[in-house]
Amino acid sequence: MGIILTSRIPYTAENPLRPKRPATSKIIFLSMEGSVTEEEYFILVSQVFKEVQSKIQFISVAEDAVHTREKNRTKEQKSMLGKSKPKQLVEKIEQFKIEQSEKYQFDKYEDEFWIVSDIDNNLSDYAIEEFHQALDICDERGYGYAISNPFFELWLLLHHDGITEKDKRYAITEEHAYEKNSHFRERLRDCGAPLQDSKHIRGEDYAKDKIIQAVERAKALHTDREGRYPKYLATTVYQLLDKVLEMADRNKIL
Repeated sequence: MGIILTSRIPYTAENPLRPKRPATSKIIFLSMEGSVTEEEYFILVSQVFKEVQSKIQFISVAEDAVHTREKNRTKEQKSMLGKSKPKQLVEKIEQFKIEQSEKYQFDKYEDEFWIVSDIDNNLSDYAIEEFHQALDICDERGYGYAISNPFFELWLLLHHDGITEKDKRYAITEEHAYEKNSHFRERLRDCGAPLQDSKHIRGEDYAKDKIIQAVERAKALHTDREGRYPKYLATTVYQLLDKVLEMADRNKIL
């Protein structure tokens, strides 16, 4: 299948509008930290589980920026797309709901809204208060949050391999602060599922059985479920995938 490319309809003067709401009782809207790897992954999920193909959609409050080639984006467009801290992801949901209320008629459907984020540096002294505020808003408004400690690449790795003791050293904890590193990208490469240009995924690396395997591995890894986010090496992306799989099963029956 090769590299997964975005399925968004290119934005042009002749095609300024997105399609109308698909005929469905529920859509899962995702506001995500990553505009490449994470989006490509969930596009792939919607292709693998065809029952949810129109039921996973991405939140953007910058349509022109999204549909402009990266090298041609203005400084303002780059700034808009770069706003990916958890609180900003929640703010994007709020703005999206206001701007798209007529199109999507949110009051008539039981849609779900999720943020997809990493622990990253969100537990640092200067960011943790805002991080908790974002989760407070999600809890208050019924939004889901899928959070990986340390990075989304951990979730990708679980499709291909179990976790080693060395992997656990890279978790962001009270004893180990955030640091940029390529450990999980290297692990993916060693498993035969490299990220192309450090960002792009290959479709053949994420078949249905591997997605289900990742869910099971992530559940086993997430041993302390009392907290709102993993404070050790773990990812709660499986909770979002559980929703997707449940929706796929339900639509098989209908």
